[in-house]
Amino acid sequence: MFTIENIAGVDCIFAPMKPCNSITIHIFCKAGSYYETKEINGISHFIEHMFFKGGEKYQTPRDVSLALDKIGADYNAYTFEEKVGYYVKCAPNHREKAFDVLADMLVSPQFNRMEMEKEKGVVIQELKMYEDEPRDVLEQKWGKWFFGDNNYGWPVIGTEENIQNFTQEMLFDYKNKLYTKDNLFIVVAGNILDRDGLKQKIDQAFALLPAIKQIEKKAFTNYLPQEHEAFFEKGIEQTHLAITARGVTCLQKEKWAAKMLSIILGGNTSSLLYQKIREELWLCYYIYSSHGAGIDFGTFGVYAGIDKERLDFGLEKIYAILDEVSKGNIDKQSFDDAKSFFDGVFQMGLETSSDVASFLGNQFLYKKDIETFEEVHQHLLEVTYEDVLALTSMLKRENLYLYYVK
Repeated sequence: MFTIENIAGVDCIFAPMKPCNSITIHIFCKAGSYYETKEINGISHFIEHMFFKGGEKYQTPRDVSLALDKIGADYNAYTFEEKVGYYVKCAPNHREKAFDVLADMLVSPQFNRMEMEKEKGVVIQELKMYEDEPRDVLEQKWGKWFFGDNNYGWPVIGTEENIQNFTQEMLFDYKNKLYTKDNLFIVVAGNILDRDGLKQKIDQAFALLPAIKQIEKKAFTNYLPQEHEAFFEKGIEQTHLAITARGVTCLQKEKWAAKMLSIILGGNTSSLLYQKIREELWLCYYIYSSHGAGIDFGTFGVYAGIDKERLDFGLEKIYAILDEVSKGNIDKQSFDDAKSFFDGVFQMGLETSSDVASFLGNQFLYKKDIETFEEVHQHLLEVTYEDVLALTSMLKRENLYLYYVK
């Protein structure tokens, strides 16, 4: 069971778990590339890095790392298109230290200029690492092609030019406009030994944050490429491809059926695509399908790395499977197997305090409303064979867009 409380203007979710040998403190901010302009694309990701460079109490990167390493914590951060997260998972008796470090870096960062220049080099190396990885290249190139030259198509990490141009003033300006009481929320899950003590610390730490955010997420443009096929020449050993269709949003009940459809098609090693394209025709090492549901749109995708010499043959076989599925040619046993698989994965995905913190936080992020595990599980169980069949038309050939890196 969980409760939602507003402390110092910040929404806080408490989810006690017993028995549990850990506690996770996960702080979410509604930020990311969807909130950026072209000139500052990448700043959400860069500022995430810079928060770990020190605050008022833990003043250097080593101070931050040492404080958390000394308690054996698992800690990290991430930036996506419309959310940034910072978390520490530790033993319950170290909860106050974990919160102190998180609060200090987020509320009182220094954004030291020397550390900024060093971190620019680190992030540019991260960018180059992605540019050396064909699947990352595919994701970046596909995004701009599929969504257009706008927030929804720009890379989260930004560009090398932008990274080099970030200044201390830009970081403080961005932080003050988005790291606000109404745009942050905190999830605490696990063995919460002293809730009142944590609430007091939250109240003290976040009281002086700006109250209201000053940047809104850019409106989604319903863009689709003019052509149904495009590619990028990388000069690599395989061809990596994405076949994409528009899906459903996370606010639509059909998202559960869309997830089930993706499992049937390519969500595990017994799926249609895996068995045919890898096991029978040995055309690839990896092939899978997935459905991603955001607030404004959803995407259904098939992804694979195909033998370059057999690309046309491989595409022919993949499209043949998609054509059959788009006509509703899915046997009932495949649906039952996918539903059972999804049920098992879903239940095992909530074993730890960090799992529960993510489960609750992601719901709150997208719809300011949280359903219990039992309620979400019930949605899954209620998906019918007919619900899945009703979505298969999204995979008709005219709805599909192919992008590949070769």
